[in-house]
Amino acid sequence: MLRHLQAVFAAGMLLGACPISALTVEKLVTEFRDGVYRVSFEAVLAAPPSKVAAVLQDYSAYPSLDVRIRSSERLVSEPGGAVLLRTRIHACEGLFCRNVTRVERVEAGPDNLVATVIPALSQLRRGLTTTTWRAQDAGTRVSYEAQFEPDFWVPDFIGRVFAGHDLRESTLELFSNVERHARGE
Repeated sequence: MLRHLQAVFAAGMLLGACPISALTVEKLVTEFRDGVYRVSFEAVLAAPPSKVAAVLQDYSAYPSLDVRIRSSERLVSEPGGAVLLRTRIHACEGLFCRNVTRVERVEAGPDNLVATVIPALSQLRRGLTTTTWRAQDAGTRVSYEAQFEPDFWVPDFIGRVFAGHDLRESTLELFSNVERHARGE
């Protein structure tokens, strides 16, 4: 019995010594109010800003960052550098699931991305996502603000009960994967 406990303790120490992610979350707030989902996230990723930027601007790799994203394709590159990006997302809240098409105009700056939903091409009434990053210590501080309103009915109960948990989990997964990819893992 003592050997078994020692083995379990040693395995726990080994796992604790090898963190899956060094992501340090400083803020993660989600809400569903008046039919609109909102996410506000701030964290420090253990990866350099140039690598984080490269991952965030690799639109074709988005499905590897978030399991909900089933596909991501660049539709058009505009003369000023903006990109029309279509993603197909499998969104679930409890038992309420739906495949959602989203087309956004993505503008990339040296330290930010601004994605604005194009309602006529999407299953969203509106949406805006702003992601910024900057060097901090040996890593990258990332701020992520998103809000979107589906163009289909979501029962308030479902939105309120599940939105907080699902949005938190998917945001954490997204940025843990951004960090992992930026570190070359």
